[in-house]
Amino acid sequence: MDKILVDERAVIKYMHEKGLIPKDIHNDMPDHMLKLWLREVLKTVHNYEPGMVALHCQEVGGKNYEASMQHVNQFVKAMLGCEELQKYDRARVFLDEDYTAADKFTALGNLYFIHECLEDVAIWDFMECRFVPVEGREVLSGNIENVQIKEKAKFPQDFFPDFKWSRKGFIRTRWSIRNVQFDLINIHLFHDASNIIAMQDSPSVYSGNRKAAFLHTLKRFEQDQFDKVPMFIFGDFNFRLDSKRLVQTLTSKTKSIQTKGKKDQVSKIVYTDENNGKTVLTIESKGFDHHDKHTELFFKRAKTLHKYDNEIHSYKDKVAEFDITFPPSYPFSEDVNDGMCYMKTRCPSWCDRILLSHSAKNIIFTDEKHKPRYDLIGKDICMGDHKPVYLFLHLKRSQGNSSVPSSPVDPSKSPLRNSLSINGEVMDSSNIDSINIHDFAVFEEETALLPEFKNSVRLKQRPSNTQQNLHVNTKPTVERKASFQEIASKVLSMEKVLMRWPKSKLRPRDRHHSSSSEDDLHTDTDSKESMSNIDGKLDNASTHTSQSEISLTDPSGEGGSPERVVMHDDVVLSVLSNKHEHDMGKGDVAPANQNSPKSTSLLVNIISLFPAPTVSAPELLQLPTATEVIVPSTQVKISHVDTTKYIHIRQQNGSSTRVFRETSV
Repeated sequence: MDKILVDERAVIKYMHEKGLIPKDIHNDMPDHMLKLWLREVLKTVHNYEPGMVALHCQEVGGKNYEASMQHVNQFVKAMLGCEELQKYDRARVFLDEDYTAADKFTALGNLYFIHECLEDVAIWDFMECRFVPVEGREVLSGNIENVQIKEKAKFPQDFFPDFKWSRKGFIRTRWSIRNVQFDLINIHLFHDASNIIAMQDSPSVYSGNRKAAFLHTLKRFEQDQFDKVPMFIFGDFNFRLDSKRLVQTLTSKTKSIQTKGKKDQVSKIVYTDENNGKTVLTIESKGFDHHDKHTELFFKRAKTLHKYDNEIHSYKDKVAEFDITFPPSYPFSEDVNDGMCYMKTRCPSWCDRILLSHSAKNIIFTDEKHKPRYDLIGKDICMGDHKPVYLFLHLKRSQGNSSVPSSPVDPSKSPLRNSLSINGEVMDSSNIDSINIHDFAVFEEETALLPEFKNSVRLKQRPSNTQQNLHVNTKPTVERKASFQEIASKVLSMEKVLMRWPKSKLRPRDRHHSSSSEDDLHTDTDSKESMSNIDGKLDNASTHTSQSEISLTDPSGEGGSPERVVMHDDVVLSVLSNKHEHDMGKGDVAPANQNSPKSTSLLVNIISLFPAPTVSAPELLQLPTATEVIVPSTQVKISHVDTTKYIHIRQQNGSSTRVFRETSV
């Protein structure tokens, strides 16, 4: 198999036996520049004819993303509708655009296109921990926190202590192509904020920030619970040349004059030739000008600069890179008539790169016939300030058993092959111009959206907070995943209510509690006074208090199991049994035992029966991985291990179950 990778300016192509990828696109670029960009990228796709095209973008929407989201809409529709990609009948597009959720927003975009000739393609579900077949074209935009076929994280702010906020982070997807498994990771590391500060040390303070974030990310992948597979990491690493050493070389026979600005800080340094007084180099916070030798050095004699490209050496034991034979990818002029000159704002560097784990070498061909190709797209054409970088590879075939569930239907004849869905809603792909990829997108704070944008899209309605009626079996929908703080608050509130029950009548614990335990729970068939008789992997919690049971029929008329209500004192616990996967709302979680016909997803609803003041509790509690009823004498443990936060619930039988986990990079 071949493949090409391009980070935000990178392209990965998986051909029939090949593959390709382009890098970052700044969507505030003029329409003409976008047309040039698309023309050059699609020309590369046409030349290589890959089986898969993977495109990773950073700063989706550009720097002014609030006002530029419609540019993203036009870009994605141009990719979906272009002639060159019509034979790519399957696609997955991930756009992290919810700028109203500042603590999660990364502005990253991952676009993957799969050719009709390529069979046995699956993508990993990080929640269910299994591969799912890829069918049709699907666009996921806005807030994508709840999307299970990707892993996303924003870097903690303490990686960049000198800045109030950033959008840096990563999005990971895992693929199986003809049973060859690998990860594709889109990453965006922090930039150099000041040229003057960057040249003070070797390596620079900014290099240290990037190193901390990247090593932390690699460590996360090494220590997580998933199988270890080959990785291709491509994006805007923002790696810069060692400017201190480079400046020393360029100015060895000069004298300098410094200009100071606010707070007596150096704001400008001018280096002039000792003999003729001609200006050789001028450096400012956001200026780097080698004057008449600028283009000659950085574009035409770029090979001489590799000795200053040192940041990559810090990771040689963890990742590899093919030889670079092209000029620095950033910062090119944005003049559409000039595709070969650099802007004189930053020292040109190889910011945009495609790295791979050492294990990835085992799944690619490197012989002369299938030699990988690592280069820029549009070398002499204006492509924006970052030129796309691509890597074209041939992937080997696996001889093992397929990881994709087999289907009795010929995949090429599947009705889903050419379908198009936008945020879960099926669309008419024959008239793509009428589609808005942000329709039905979810945003954490819809009131923070710009009016002109909000009025241009169809937004999903959020569930109301009105209290459920006891005699109506409503099925509320959840439009976004609750935050860790929200879940923790609900769990603790629930515990307060349940702890009001008489403790003396509870069944004692029969074994020691371990906060790290995630024991499977078994049905207690001996308890005739159990709260509910539920089969499967469910630990029935019994109480020895007097109870009365009320059976509520299913108002939906669909023949579902009735709701069993257990009353005690001032609370009611409402348990809906045998809830099938096809009945579940978007916010529901599938039962832990998928193979059991009587697996149960529990909704625990505590409702006050008396007008007298009682302990408040959330109207609806849906724990993402809970498969049991929370009962009196429950104890909640909230722990923080490295960058992962956990909520564990201890049952009265002593077992511990993890009901929620949230990880930041």
